[in-house]
Amino acid sequence: MHIVFFGAGAIGCHTGAAWLSSVAGAGGRITLIGRPSRLSALRDHALELSGGHNVNVAPGGLHITDDPQILSEADLIVLTHKAGALPDAIDAIRAHSAGKTPILSLLNGVAPVRLLRKSLPEWDCIAGMVPYNVVWQSSTHFHRTGAGNIALQRHPATEWLAAAGVEIDLHPDLTPIQYGKLLLNLANPINALAGIPLYDMLLDRDYRLVLSAAIAEALKVYDQAGIGWAQVGPNNPRLATRMLRAPTWLFRLVVLRKQRLDRSAMTSMASDLRAGRLTEIDILSGEIATLGRQHEIPTPVNSALVRLVKSAETGDSVGPVASQQLLREVGL
Repeated sequence: MHIVFFGAGAIGCHTGAAWLSSVAGAGGRITLIGRPSRLSALRDHALELSGGHNVNVAPGGLHITDDPQILSEADLIVLTHKAGALPDAIDAIRAHSAGKTPILSLLNGVAPVRLLRKSLPEWDCIAGMVPYNVVWQSSTHFHRTGAGNIALQRHPATEWLAAAGVEIDLHPDLTPIQYGKLLLNLANPINALAGIPLYDMLLDRDYRLVLSAAIAEALKVYDQAGIGWAQVGPNNPRLATRMLRAPTWLFRLVVLRKQRLDRSAMTSMASDLRAGRLTEIDILSGEIATLGRQHEIPTPVNSALVRLVKSAETGDSVGPVASQQLLREVGL
């Protein structure tokens, strides 16, 4: 099997390198498609993974290209770019890939898979969910923060991966898991606006109050809209809304000690906002706000987070946003 990763960012490079040994051992190969600005370092230097899956890939171990024509040779296309790049990826797949080639989405949120299936009805579109974050330590060093295996929808292509020994969890329907992961991702806009490491953000009770309210609001939307979801990670989200409101000393003792968060890690949305890139706010808090409008359920907290992040993206506001100010901005 020839697996082509479309998006040589942190998740694409980390996942491609993590899968390489198993895929190659089963007679397969992996190619990464990325931007030319990223590729020279990846071609010329060893690629290093740390944070629970420590791997070193020698130069040339992964085939790396900026030419989307390689999609014509793919037996499985894995999308690992940002959600904002999805329309361009769909155009490239239409131009270079044969119909029925499986497409595996490892993008955040629920909306990308919906768009893929609507836009590419002749292709098999497979849902996937990455439960952890990956950060750039250098141009060739990718550090994983968080635990768990990538969850994938069951399909002959993903069954091949499992049989090859790739550490993944297969599920008949990934939609409930995607909605469960979305609850975790509601921390992303708060961390982006705070502009500090996630660990430090969680030590500030006011930021936690905003996160608790955002999750509680999403759970209300899920309940009233009849959306099924599954717990992702060690903490039940309904219990988490209460624990987030606890005094900091208790939260640190009961929750943070068990999370083992990297003290310097920030969410990908925080990194995007800091770098002046568009964020994925529309498919995270924006998904909750959209569902609320569709079902006539108020979502003032998530709607405010969408507004604040978009304002920061355009430069209309200057960050970071202090925790007490954020409380006021979301109406708490």
